[in-house]
Amino acid sequence: MTHSKADIDRLGNLIRNESDHLSDETLNMLQGYRTSYREVLSQTFTMLCSKSRQVHPAVIVTYRIKRFESIISKLNRYPEMRFSRMWDIGGCRCILKSNEEVYELRNIIEQDVDFEIIKTYDYIVKPQDDGYKSLHLFLRHRTHENIVEVQLRNQVDHNWATLVEITDVLFECKLKELGDNKELLKFHFLLSKISELTISDKREISKILSKYNYFERLSEVFSRNYVKVRRQWFEIENKNNHKFFLIESNKDDIPKIESFKSSVEAENYYFNVYKARQNANIVLTHLHKPSYSQISIAYSNYVLTFHSFLNECYIILESLIIESLQQKKYYQYFKLYSLYNELIFNHIKNLVAEITEIQQYAQQRKDGKRIDKKKEKEWAADIINQVNKSKERNRNLAIKFRKNMPDSWFGELVVKNITLHIFTKYKTKIEKSTANA
Repeated sequence: MTHSKADIDRLGNLIRNESDHLSDETLNMLQGYRTSYREVLSQTFTMLCSKSRQVHPAVIVTYRIKRFESIISKLNRYPEMRFSRMWDIGGCRCILKSNEEVYELRNIIEQDVDFEIIKTYDYIVKPQDDGYKSLHLFLRHRTHENIVEVQLRNQVDHNWATLVEITDVLFECKLKELGDNKELLKFHFLLSKISELTISDKREISKILSKYNYFERLSEVFSRNYVKVRRQWFEIENKNNHKFFLIESNKDDIPKIESFKSSVEAENYYFNVYKARQNANIVLTHLHKPSYSQISIAYSNYVLTFHSFLNECYIILESLIIESLQQKKYYQYFKLYSLYNELIFNHIKNLVAEITEIQQYAQQRKDGKRIDKKKEKEWAADIINQVNKSKERNRNLAIKFRKNMPDSWFGELVVKNITLHIFTKYKTKIEKSTANA
């Protein structure tokens, strides 16, 4: 079905007028326009999957049609914008390892005779004011009028963008749309330059984290979801040719993942879910070679089980812990080292829950139930990898401790007593958690 620009603009004005609650007729028209992108999105996605493999075999490529609530919100934020000029209705995203790979893929796309890049926004060369970085290409296929937005990001910048959305979910602050929480905006801006943070920046990050109990909120949600979401995915992987995924999440419930074979089936399900629960936080996406690793990276803001920020926090806290030792700020050392151990405890608690879950799956397999042994081994290998990383991190921190221990007997005694107190406290918590598992 084709839509004239005038028809699309009239629909945009209708949506603005009804924005509090769209009528069924308006919703049906909007759904018709959204799904008109299905064919060109599929063509763009297929092209990107092929081209990205020339850059790196592990590039993550996804596509989605813009969510109802995102369209409505954007139309209301920009009352003068014509709906026909909203060029991100259909979108694809490629997550690459580095900016070099981003630009290499851009150059390859430019050579495709079936697609024309009609506009480019380079937020890598010139990041947005809040710290957002990505390369946006707007493509037109030679057989379609509909324009598709393609976002090319390195994984660090993608992780940053998903953490902003996780913060929006946890604190209901709508940073992307309203930007009215200046402290959390500052927090994310600082994280956008993670590789060049000063000690002063790290102190500011630590202060904001403490004020908002950020670790506690993040760990609470991730710990609640982790095993149950992974188990959902384990069941999905036993299905054949399911590559379309609807994820529904919020901060209070376990995320739900539904899988589908076809885009038509998936879109129909999404449309019905949205009509029933217009405030639901839902995304519908397509992955070429779906895996738990891919979906948890690409949509960590919906899956809500893990984020690389936790690893970055370890590094930030380690440098602040060492600085507090060097400056003999023992109370600061106590607070920072306690926070560091709380992170470790939550990680171990998740690992214990995973090990218990795998043992249950192994028992089910012995009982003759259909369990994919290969997936079971992959899950076990992932746990072993996490354990080894934790051991390496603790070894490195122990070396830094010894090098930066206070040179006075009194200072050394104070630090050793604080360390022993914290270590004993968390050792007891870990033992109780393990015993209850």
